[in-house]
Amino acid sequence: EHYFKLMIDELDRANTLIGEFLSLTKNPPANFVFRQLNDIIMAVSPLLTADATLQEKLILLDLCPNLPNLFLNSSEIRQLIFNLVRNALEAIEPEGKVVIRTYTRESEVILSVADNGAGMAPEQIAMVGKPFVSTKADGTGLGLTICHNIATRHHAKITVTSSVKATTFFVHFPIH
Repeated sequence: EHYFKLMIDELDRANTLIGEFLSLTKNPPANFVFRQLNDIIMAVSPLLTADATLQEKLILLDLCPNLPNLFLNSSEIRQLIFNLVRNALEAIEPEGKVVIRTYTRESEVILSVADNGAGMAPEQIAMVGKPFVSTKADGTGLGLTICHNIATRHHAKITVTSSVKATTFFVHFPIH
C-alpha cells in the first residue's frame, strides 16, 4: 500500500508537470475583451483569501478605483494572478502578508503582488521565468514561465524587485 501511494503521488506530480508544459505549447483562445483588471482580481480574491487563511496568512487588496479598461483574456489573467499570489504565499511564514495592488503610471496599468518573505537572491531573480527552474523542492519551474507567456500575449512585461524582507512582482500592462 505504501508503494502504491508513492507511485500515485509521483504520477500526479508527473501529470501536473506535463499539463503545465502542454499549456506552454498550445495556442490559447483569442478571448480578449476590454475589461477592468480589478474585476478579475475581485473575482479570484475569495479563493486566494481562503487559501491564505488555511495557511494562517493574509492577503490585502489595494486597488486603484479608476483604472482604464484593458484588452484582456480573463482566463489567462486569472492564471497569472493565481500563480503570482500562490508563489508569494509560499514565500512567507504564517502570519505573513501578500499585498495585491493596482495603479497607473504614465501609459501603463500596473499589477503588483508583494510579499513580506525572505526575498530572492540576485541569481534567483535572473532565472525568473526560465522553464524548469524552481527554488521549491516540489516545484515544476513552469509557473512563472506561464506568467511570462501570458504577459507576452497581453503585450505586458513582468519585472521583479527583492530585498531581504520583501519581493514584489510587477506586471506592466500597456494602456491601449
